[in-house]
Amino acid sequence: MARYFEIGSTVLLVVGYGILPEEEDRPIAYDLKRMINTRGQGTRSAVVVTDMWTLNQEMADLFPAIAIGGPGVNAFTAQIYEELPVAFTREQQLFIQMHPDHGKRAAIWGMDHQATREAGEVFVKDGFLDRFLDLIWHRRER
Repeated sequence: MARYFEIGSTVLLVVGYGILPEEEDRPIAYDLKRMINTRGQGTRSAVVVTDMWTLNQEMADLFPAIAIGGPGVNAFTAQIYEELPVAFTREQQLFIQMHPDHGKRAAIWGMDHQATREAGEVFVKDGFLDRFLDLIWHRRER
């Protein structure tokens, strides 16, 4: 049976293409994917893709997306990070970027792998993931 991805309800988790981002950032993306799929309750989901797929597919612009990894290792992050407000930073080492009230893009990254992992943990623990999903899935306000 073919699998289809709903444009409005499937979240792209975008990692960089290359040895380091594949090795270090992809596991973070799969952790987020599991959390998103659980929150989606079978009707909404996430899929992990590379920055090259995202940049080369016109339809990728239609999907909500979370970039994982900094602009030096993820071309999608490099494309969006200047226009996204910083929602959280710790000592200019880890960053969560997203608009608090609208938008369908977010970026989670750090100055190194450990900081990126910590940014992913803060994204979930401090409610940024739920806020992002509320915005894109138009869930009722908490």
